[in-house]
Formats: sequence, C-alpha cells, structure tokens
Amino acid sequence: MAELVPISFSKLLKRCFYEYEKNDSIFDLPVRKFYCPRTDVDLSVKSCGHPAANPVGPAAGPHTQLAQNIVLSWLAGARIIELKTVQANDRLSLSRPCIDMATIGYNTEWSQELRLEESAREYVKASMIVEILKRWLVEKNVFAQGANLDTVIDVSVGYDLAGIQSPRMRQWLNTMQNASVLIEGLRKEIPEELKHYRDLSFTTKISDSITLSTFHGTPANEIERICEFLIGEMNFHVVVKMNPPMLGKKRLEYLLHEKLGYINVEVNPNAYNVNINFDDAVGMMKRLQSFAAQRGKTVGVKFGNTLEVVNKGTFLKEQLQYLSGQPLHVLHLALVHEWRNVFGAEFPVSFSAGVDANNFSDCVALGLVPITVCTDLLRPGGYGRLPQYLINLEKRMKLLGAKSIHEYIVLSSKEKTQNFQSAVIDNTSAAAARSRENSRYHSSNNQKAPRKIGSHLQLWDCISCDKCIPVCPNDANFFFEVEPFGVNYKNIEITEIGWKEITGGVYSIEKRHQIGNYADACNECGNCDVFCPEDGGPYIVKPRFFGSRETYNTWKTQSGFVLLAEKGMTKLLGRFKDDEYELSLDSEQRTATWENADMRMFIDWNSNRVVNAMVLDPSSHAIADMQYYFAMAALLKGILNASRVHFVTMNI
Repeated sequence: MAELVPISFSKLLKRCFYEYEKNDSIFDLPVRKFYCPRTDVDLSVKSCGHPAANPVGPAAGPHTQLAQNIVLSWLAGARIIELKTVQANDRLSLSRPCIDMATIGYNTEWSQELRLEESAREYVKASMIVEILKRWLVEKNVFAQGANLDTVIDVSVGYDLAGIQSPRMRQWLNTMQNASVLIEGLRKEIPEELKHYRDLSFTTKISDSITLSTFHGTPANEIERICEFLIGEMNFHVVVKMNPPMLGKKRLEYLLHEKLGYINVEVNPNAYNVNINFDDAVGMMKRLQSFAAQRGKTVGVKFGNTLEVVNKGTFLKEQLQYLSGQPLHVLHLALVHEWRNVFGAEFPVSFSAGVDANNFSDCVALGLVPITVCTDLLRPGGYGRLPQYLINLEKRMKLLGAKSIHEYIVLSSKEKTQNFQSAVIDNTSAAAARSRENSRYHSSNNQKAPRKIGSHLQLWDCISCDKCIPVCPNDANFFFEVEPFGVNYKNIEITEIGWKEITGGVYSIEKRHQIGNYADACNECGNCDVFCPEDGGPYIVKPRFFGSRETYNTWKTQSGFVLLAEKGMTKLLGRFKDDEYELSLDSEQRTATWENADMRMFIDWNSNRVVNAMVLDPSSHAIADMQYYFAMAALLKGILNASRVHFVTMNI
C-alpha cells in the first residue's frame, strides 16, 4: 500500500496558477463551483473569539490532512476548518480501504497518516496558500472587493494525556501558535509565477483553538487533565468531542433501531461501559468553564464523535467501524437538546453529524458554531456540494428578512420570541423533534447503494462518468486526454546479430477521455471504488503515477509510472506487475528510446516504427512485448498534452 507523500509548496502553487489559467479550476474544482460570498448578507460568526465569515467547515478527517484538501474546502466556502487529528504515535499501520459511503457512512480511519512534523508543514502550507488565494482571487475578480473571507483554522489533537504532553506534541502545538520559522522557509519556495506574494505578511499563528479527541474509554478525570494542560499551559481554547453513547444504551438504541429503523446496526456493547457518561461530562465541563474563564480562554463541546459499531459488511476489514451520516444526525441533535437544557444557549457547541445542504440552515438556527461536515463531501460532487449549503442559508435568511446570523436565529423561532437565548432553545427543541420524524434520516431511505453496471475497469476506456474525481478527498484522481487509436502490432525478437518482427497482437484505445491516479496523494481509502459504476476500483486499476523516482522505487510491488525530466530528456518509467520499462523522449520529440533490463529500442515517435533494437547482454536474446510500449507511449503523449493541468504535469 502506498503512503501519502506531501506535495511541495512550489508545486502546489504552480498548479493553482496554471490550472486556473488553462482549465478555469483549482485542484479540479471548477471556478463556477467556488463559493463567492455575497456582500448584502452577513453570515459571519465567532469561533473561540475569532471572526469567521460563515460557520461551516470540514470536520477533522480525510478532507483536512493534505494542503490541497484544506485549500479545496476553503475554495468551496469553508471558513472554520478543523484540521485532521494528530497524535504523538505517528507510525500507525492502518487497514485499507477505510471509507464506505455506499449507504449511510462507515469508516475505520481516525488519526493522521503523515509524520507529526509533516502534518505541521502541511497545515502551514495550506494556511499560506489560502492567504495568497484571498488576494489573488480578488485580483482575478472571482471574489468581490470587500467580500468577507475571514477564516479560522482549528487544530485537532488526541488521544491521551501522556501523548499530548510528550515533547514532540508540545513542539507541534508551539508551532501552531507560532509558525514563523516554517513560513520563512516556505516563503522562499513561492514560484516566479506568484513572486509578488513573497513579501506577504503571512499569519504566523496558525491556530490557538483545539478540538480534543480522546480514545474511547478515556476516563473523565484524564480528559479534564488534558484540557487543563492545553488551556493552562499551552494557552489554547479547547472544544471537547462527545460520543453518542452519552445518550445511554436505552435511549440511543430506541432512536437508532425503533425510530430510525437501523435494526442491523449493532453498537459495540463496550462503548456503553467505557465512554464518559452525560452527568460526568456535565460536571467536567462546568469545572473547565470556570478554569478557562480565569485564564481568558473558552471551552466548548462538540457533538460530535462517530459511533463505534460492529462491522457486518465486507468492504471494510476491521472488526469494528465508525458510523457517520444520517442516523448520527438524529443522535447528536438529541444530545445537543439535552446539553442546551443544562447549559442554556450561551455555552459554545460545535456540531458534526450528517450535515448536508438540506439541513445546514436548520443547524445554523440552533446557534451551533462551527458546523462541520465530512460524510456528505465524500459523496458524488465532493467539495462542489459545499457551496449549496451557504446558498441555501442566504436564501433562507433573505426569506425571513434577516441580515445577520443573530437575526436569522431569532426570526427562525416558531415562538416568535425576540430573545436570542430563548430562540436558540426553541429552535433546538424543534429541530431535535423534527429530525426523529423526518424520513430523510430513516433506514428505509438510506439503503440504496450506488449503481454498478456489471463491467470491470481496465487500464483504458471506462464509461468516463468522472465520479471518482470529486469523491477523492485528496484530489488524487484526475482525467487526461489521449488520441484514440488501434494498431495491429508486431513484437520484436532481438539477438546479438540483429532483430526481427514476430507475432504480436492488437492494441487499441477507443476514448479520448481517460482517468489517472496520482499515487502520492492516494491513501487507498476506497471511496472512488464505492461510487464507480464499474468494478475494480479506479485507484487500483487506472494508471497510477508516482510523484518522484524515490516513491516509484519504494513501492516496487505496485504497478505504476513516474514522469521525469532529466538531462534534456522527458522520461516515463513504467512498471507492469514485475516488468519494468523506461521510455525516453528527446527534446525535439522525434525519437523515443524504450528499454528494460534486457534490451533497448529506438522508435520513431510519430509513426511508432522501430528504427533499431539491441540486447544489452550480447550473450542473450530478448522478446519485446510491444503492447507495453504502446501503453507507455499513449500515456506519455496524454500527460504531455498541454490542455490539462494536474499533479503529474507539475513534474516537468
């Protein structure tokens, strides 16, 4: 299995620049799907005392691990961005695939897959790119002058006191508070195309707020000590993730099984025994509220965490998996309601559970900040689904005559109260009740898996629906264009005395539009496999391109390719199972050299006519299977096609 490999800051910025200029998109998100804030309505909120242009953002998860993920969420409208949870133990061995969104939502991914220091660098890179885009996209008239683009970045850490207090984690947290050293190093990598931003005054404080995630079973007193450390010693605002079992077994399973009909979802029985209960959480947060206030910080809760359930499927491999999506929306709204009854409307509550364009406006009316999303962004359309959340909110506010979120919350109350606190409580009670009866969250409406058409993916020529591109949280899948062709080819037999044509076969490509996978940004989560109408998985079957010779050589068990520019030559290295080849093209694109460990051939690039061939060991002879040449030649021509910009083209 390939590991994630961070893409250089320079390459990320170059791709932003050239892709926008050539393809009217950035990281495969079309400009038409960017969220362009209106100036006649105010969606702004405050998160941990910091202004944000709106309350939505991605939850800590697959959408906030690599710099391009974070930038994509921002382009789509996210303004409170919860970064992927990091922990001191950054050498995890994780099972793959890890995401299954076929019906509701299941996953087995939890912590960062990068080294701790790599995560810090990714988050700083993302922050700097956002700062550049804030200015660049205004200059390009994508965003209006004066548009509110205030963005808050929230880090997420876990999972126990010892790990969070470790020297490496302390250093990591300090870097999030002051990233000046990393910023100055990255500043030098800003490419010529964007050189006028090299002197930009980048924000050195990436974040001073933390969403805390703890192991299932972490006792309340340890969670409290972690919060005291993060607030009192590390000087962070803290939001504590809460788990659905806080509802208690009886109520949780009544809602899940009887009200919503998910009778086949079996909660891990141990979850009720080891997770913090509601009363302990209330007592803990009351003490922490006082502790934080004395230090000028805030504490809050997040509803919340995924639900640990028994894996009864076949796609994911772990015995236990984490439930998300529609049923979790109802469970966490019930918890928000209970929490509001104890703490009132002023206590900060964050929310993440089955949020989508249809219910986001309702969530805003509950005074929830931030409202984070993951499951919905893993469905067809990907990040492009997010702008509709905000467009729907703008429409709802206009309908009510609300000019601000505060006014919107008050005007949304069915009780027609003019009191903000009362409106929050009324709206919360009504939303929790509605969700239990809303058929959108019931099992009967969430059983239909994505359609499969019965065919199997091949290297070339899928149905070209492109669903695999936006559902990838890392922008690892992409499309490129080739010139369709069909050829009856001859294989070549080579000895020390010469070469000759022998029986070959037929090789053809029928479609111009083709799919590729950028291996360095692919963690084999499997989400593209779930939504692909054909069987096999795009990330497995389609051409897989590595970002460097180093990563290509590291994963020798995987078929794949790497494009290189070396010594005035453009080279494509290719591995087909155990067979490895190198295709080199001269600067004038006239003659190609194709070779492996046994032979070398010279081929006219335009006609594909073999000019000469030789064995590399005079005492041996070789058979050149030309289907591999035609595959590599088609790939190289397609990747060199200047009409498309993607990560592979950034190698040359």
